[in-house]
Amino acid sequence: MVEQLAALLGWIAHAIRRAVGSVLSLMGLRALARFVVPALIAVLAVAAVVSARDTAQILADRPRITDSTLVEVAGHDDPDASIWYAFDALVDESSLPTPADRGTTFFLARDPEDPDRGLLVRSPLDDESFRRRVLTATLVEDPDRVASALEAFGTLPGDLVIDETLYLEETATGGDADAAVEPSDIRADAGDSVLVIGRVVAPARFALADGDAHLYLLADPDGGRAMVLRSPHPPDLVPLRLQGLYLRDTFDLAPVLDSDWFAGLEAEVPTDRALQADYRPPITVPASWVPSILFALGAVLLLGSQLVGYPVFRGGRAVAAGTSIAVGESVDVEITGQLARDRHLVELDRSPGAVERLSIEELALRMWRYGLLAPDVSRREAERQFVEASRGRADRLVVHERDQSTLLVIEPGPDGASVRAGRLHRIGRSAPAVHVRQGRSDAYLGLRSDADRDRAAAALAGEAGEPSA
Repeated sequence: MVEQLAALLGWIAHAIRRAVGSVLSLMGLRALARFVVPALIAVLAVAAVVSARDTAQILADRPRITDSTLVEVAGHDDPDASIWYAFDALVDESSLPTPADRGTTFFLARDPEDPDRGLLVRSPLDDESFRRRVLTATLVEDPDRVASALEAFGTLPGDLVIDETLYLEETATGGDADAAVEPSDIRADAGDSVLVIGRVVAPARFALADGDAHLYLLADPDGGRAMVLRSPHPPDLVPLRLQGLYLRDTFDLAPVLDSDWFAGLEAEVPTDRALQADYRPPITVPASWVPSILFALGAVLLLGSQLVGYPVFRGGRAVAAGTSIAVGESVDVEITGQLARDRHLVELDRSPGAVERLSIEELALRMWRYGLLAPDVSRREAERQFVEASRGRADRLVVHERDQSTLLVIEPGPDGASVRAGRLHRIGRSAPAVHVRQGRSDAYLGLRSDADRDRAAAALAGEAGEPSA
């Protein structure tokens, strides 16, 4: 099972090399195919690094939320800094829709510790939607109080659907907005405590004194469901958690500063800029780690595939060296890998061949036919020179590949062939095999049976002068 998974992994790089090699072979450049996978690994690794760097830079450039106070924000005096502030404030019930910039409404925010210190706030939300609150409240069942409040409010916004049985009794301000529920999503009974998020609808129009508290409409932030809220906070001091950028405003504040609304504000406010309020920092450029992760995974996958190789060879039990192949005998094999020919490497994939023992004279003749002897002398002279150089040897063991006319003569000694016996695993199948490595040649010899594998391995190891494993 492990070998099959390794074969599947190794096949990826193998398939890429074969596909690209087929195209390059049309231009006589097939040898370059072995560089394709390393090049792809390098490209994917560079792409992962560049993508991660760019993503990190985008995230670093986004405004960071800085917890502060209204007084600190009002004292901000760096025209170039881009700081996303978050602070608690008390928002006045009045507002100013500006005719000079349609869709923009101005509000007055006061400091909770010093209500005489204020800040101009502009928002794309109108008076009915701007005052978004998170609060803890107890559900109270009192249809009469709800009905009298709705009657006192007068004409209600036509898009609101209001609960006519239950109302919310505020017990605490603030909380985790992500954990809060909207009025339309409350699934609790009278007497239960809930964390609610909603918008206080136009308190200048829909607010009613009720003993030591006030009644409001609390609606879904972006929907039309609402409930009556009984809160201890007066309409001109509604507590909010404000967020936004406080920069020198490109918007001309003159129409605001010249308005009757501004003249009636009883607070000390900066007049050179306003807070641009929103509920989350703006994301101007999308950023995701997914491309970086995919590039990195691709590089790791190809690197693993390249290192595992294909097919996958696993060594088995030791096979004793011997001379199990006599002169004139051979064992048929399928050759996968590389065999050296002159100064070149011949790439093979399941090419037919044999492990065979040849007399020196037969080997000389075959090498002449394959063009492996000196080309500048006659055939007889080349064969004579080869036989003379092989004096003392009556025969040699060779790995013979038939289609490409390639011979690997097994050399003895420590610099000769390395032989290992085992199995060769491909996707969905495996076969007995021998791994032979000598010089630049590196090939797997697939055989029909374990007996043929052991016979070929013993002969190869015996010729090389080493035990096979």
